[in-house]
Amino acid sequence: MPMEKEYYITMLGEFKICRGQNVVTTSAGRSGKSWNLLEYIIANRARHLPHSELEELLWDEEDSGNPAGALKVLLHRARKSLESIPTDNGSNLVVLKHGEYYWNEDVQTVVDVDLFVCAYESFLNATDESERLNRLQTAVGLYKGDFLANNNASWVIPLSSGYHKMYVNAVKKLADIYAENADFTSVVSLCEEAVSIEGQDEELYYRLIYALYMSGRQEEALDRYRHVTDLFYSRFAITPSDELKDLYKTIMRSTRKMETDINVIKDNLTEHGDVTGAFECEYGVFKDVYQLEARACARNGDSIYLCLVTLEAKTDEEISQKNMNRAIQHLERAISETLRKGDVFSRFSVVQYVILLPAAAYENVVSVLKRITSAFNRKYLKKDINVVWAMQPIEPK
Repeated sequence: MPMEKEYYITMLGEFKICRGQNVVTTSAGRSGKSWNLLEYIIANRARHLPHSELEELLWDEEDSGNPAGALKVLLHRARKSLESIPTDNGSNLVVLKHGEYYWNEDVQTVVDVDLFVCAYESFLNATDESERLNRLQTAVGLYKGDFLANNNASWVIPLSSGYHKMYVNAVKKLADIYAENADFTSVVSLCEEAVSIEGQDEELYYRLIYALYMSGRQEEALDRYRHVTDLFYSRFAITPSDELKDLYKTIMRSTRKMETDINVIKDNLTEHGDVTGAFECEYGVFKDVYQLEARACARNGDSIYLCLVTLEAKTDEEISQKNMNRAIQHLERAISETLRKGDVFSRFSVVQYVILLPAAAYENVVSVLKRITSAFNRKYLKKDINVVWAMQPIEPK
């Protein structure tokens, strides 16, 4: 806990300055150049900053007729915002002396960024396992959000990126230590918090889903997997890795338990609710169905075709992610509604679906694929995307 006389400054997440019960924070609606000036001075509190550096920072692309005077006005506003946290001797927290600006070196100041970096670097240098665990827990606990999350100034970005990488690495290392000790409950809590800050790192999601599975929360693990795959497809245009798909199959297998009543098993296998459209499944399941059909072809001589349906831009212009998401949703519905209930399809990549089509003749498969294309074109009215397809008969295994 901060000492009563020291100034505790939070820069990870919401910017906040505290001294005892006195608090100044960005949540009070403060913003603009004066707040940016204050944050920059604190972030560079080890230096005395010449006015020329601050003028370039604040008016890089703007014309200020009197930058020195404007800077003093901003300093006055910054000092006004700190009036609720007075110093013991009445001196200013932000000092202007000999044309240089700096944070008052005579006040006792603790900044969460310093503590975070210290804890992380101590972890890297520690050899004792308990000390490594303690340092990681401290570092992760200090990280309440990205560096100056409410400030989008260009100088913030590289610092924020560096601290963010430290945090993500610390979370992964800490999660691995928890997992080695079979403390999967802690892994879940840790990774749930981490993915709310870093939502694009598949390794974090893998650790979270695996920990849910190892905690006996298989259904939650499957729900999280489906959420993640949808998120990666729609928002980030990323295909889940083979490792994540393999984890899904492992979890699916583990949901089976000892059961002696075949009626219970039958009910568990039965598809409930309204059964409409073709059967859509995860790609790992589709792969198993494909291999089963390949064996069946060798036995009964039936013809089954593997089809690949792809969305492509009609021109060299880039399609917005929003339009592509809408197009892939329409393609999914077109496939589901065009195929028969017994047909199987699966998403293969961000813009592709694979389909298994039993058919006596090549022409029949072409006819089905043309109907899918027509159904898509009726649903997706923009003219910037084409549906293209390819097909091959399954080779008997």
